[in-house]
Amino acid sequence: MSTFTVIAGREIHIALRNRGIIITALIFAVWFPALSAVGMVAASGEGAVAVSGVVVAITLPVAILMGYIFCSDAFLREKRDGSIETLLCAPVSLRHLWAGKTAGVAIPAYLTTLLSAVLTFATASAMLEAPPSLDLLLIPHMLVVVPVWILTAAGFIGAAQLALGMRENQILGFLFIFGFIFLISALQGIISGGAEISAAAEAALAAAGVALLGLARFIAGRVSKERIVTTIP
Repeated sequence: MSTFTVIAGREIHIALRNRGIIITALIFAVWFPALSAVGMVAASGEGAVAVSGVVVAITLPVAILMGYIFCSDAFLREKRDGSIETLLCAPVSLRHLWAGKTAGVAIPAYLTTLLSAVLTFATASAMLEAPPSLDLLLIPHMLVVVPVWILTAAGFIGAAQLALGMRENQILGFLFIFGFIFLISALQGIISGGAEISAAAEAALAAAGVALLGLARFIAGRVSKERIVTTIP
């Protein structure tokens, strides 16, 4: 079993046992679909409408929030209890440690985002007289774009948690989240004229997410162990 698998598996196990994180994630996963379905029906009447644009508009902010929620304690936990010093002595690079932790928290975050998308369709179907239509572009959106942005959100927050102190992380975490959501909205507005789903917008979102994930990986690799030790409370 590889080091990456061990680190990722450990983070998945810890995340699924953290009731506070699970409850917070489920609240957001249920709340957003309910509001979006109500707004969609109110705007379009009772006929069947395409909800793909609504799902796209909702799932990416939810995905980023899920990445933030599940990663919010992944690195800070070791700093608070002092176990980060033991991890730093392990024969594994900081980049590998970051990658394993990021992947580990991204898996439950992705599953929760999928639940949010399913609830959006289920709520819309229950409120409309006819079932909502489904755009085939939702398949690559959910299989590629959404997980890339979850990894990006978790990766940036993880790199920040490695390099910065406790107080700085609380501020920058929110800045990253709102910055990513603003970037997604801007790309959708420029390319598609709104939240409507399109192949060009999906390609741009995927490319932007991959580029930002690469930047987060670079930042994580540049952090020194000495820097991390100085941020331990």
